[in-house]
Amino acid sequence: MKSKNLIISSILIALGIGGFFIWKNILNHEEGKIEIEEGIVPAPSNEVQVYKGIWMPTSLSNDPNKLDSDIQKLKDIGVNTIFLPAAPPHLERCLEGLPSDSELAKKLREIIPIQKEIMIANIQAAHRNGLRVGLAMTKCFPAAEDITSEEWDSQVIENAKIAEEYHVELFAPMNEPEVLFGPSASANWGQEILPKIREVYHGKVVWKGGAAGDIEPPFGQPGPNFSGYDYVGFTIGVGSGITLQEFPQPLEEFSQRVDYWLDTILNYAERDNCTGVMITEFYGKLPGRWEENAWTEETEARAHEIVLEKGKDKVAGFFALDFLGLSIFGEDIPGMPNPKKSLKTEEVIKEWFTEILP
Repeated sequence: MKSKNLIISSILIALGIGGFFIWKNILNHEEGKIEIEEGIVPAPSNEVQVYKGIWMPTSLSNDPNKLDSDIQKLKDIGVNTIFLPAAPPHLERCLEGLPSDSELAKKLREIIPIQKEIMIANIQAAHRNGLRVGLAMTKCFPAAEDITSEEWDSQVIENAKIAEEYHVELFAPMNEPEVLFGPSASANWGQEILPKIREVYHGKVVWKGGAAGDIEPPFGQPGPNFSGYDYVGFTIGVGSGITLQEFPQPLEEFSQRVDYWLDTILNYAERDNCTGVMITEFYGKLPGRWEENAWTEETEARAHEIVLEKGKDKVAGFFALDFLGLSIFGEDIPGMPNPKKSLKTEEVIKEWFTEILP
């Protein structure tokens, strides 16, 4: 998800801070605090053969009735796990690039002081409704480039402690760290932060990487190192490199590339003795590139299906980029899949999640 302008990045990446829903909680307006009910809602106890999920770059609704409805919709299409975002350091800096009087800026200013409580409440709500949870720290640009490694590490460990306390099943230190650090530096950072995570978190640790092309370093540079991670996750999308002008049959080219990307990441995981591989984000083409590529609802759905076909019996989890418009910001978010044009995709996901995958 690299082809976004500054404002879209702020919306989709910076504001994905781990949830806005408060289950049976009361916002104390006088003190500006959230009162969270006591106790920890346990995660589902049954085993899953394949993680079938959604990656939410932004939070779910803060309306209790809508949230219940949205979670039920996810369960109806076979979702058993939701990957949620966690806050980066200096969340207030994510306001940079947003018009100060915009609704997005207003919402963000409201939640900055209570983002930790909101994230915990979101995890609790997912568990209460029978979904497993994954958690990955997000980032926003250009602020992310000025944050020190010590600050990143500190926030990762804080998030890992929350994941441990609230029974989060999957934890990733960062979403697509290669986009920020580059492939080789990401590999080094991943190995440095892992033992610190293991000290405080005892669930499954996932490397939630970017696209295979982001993970692979330029020729001559050190390659990735996933040793010690339970799962290697990566992103799959048709991308800007597969155009109608260059490839008259873009889905055929995409299918071949998915084979190559899967083989690449599976080989890395086997080499480093990881438990397996997950496709931690997948989609076809993001809005804005449909018209120039004669893209349709059918081709978008077929792109999702190709990923599922190629990954079946090879990967441990599939997490589609939210195509249902479940964000607190509504359905019409620039750069995100349009739910009105995702009905065919929904049919494909439901069939695979409820009938084909175990």
